[in-house]
Amino acid sequence: MMNLIVRFLREEKGEDLIEYGLLAAFVATVATATVIADPLGLRTAVVNAYKRCVDALNKA
Repeated sequence: MMNLIVRFLREEKGEDLIEYGLLAAFVATVATATVIADPLGLRTAVVNAYKRCVDALNKA
């Protein structure tokens, strides 16, 4: 049993997968925070464009 635990701790095959998973989680967290914070004002631009479209359709 002790031999199995030592072999498991020295195993290095899955390290790359774990590192890529952590990197993907970090990128997703940063992307989510950026979308929520909306530093570029994209939400306002989209809302204004939608309102202009609605106004144009109402006038037609």
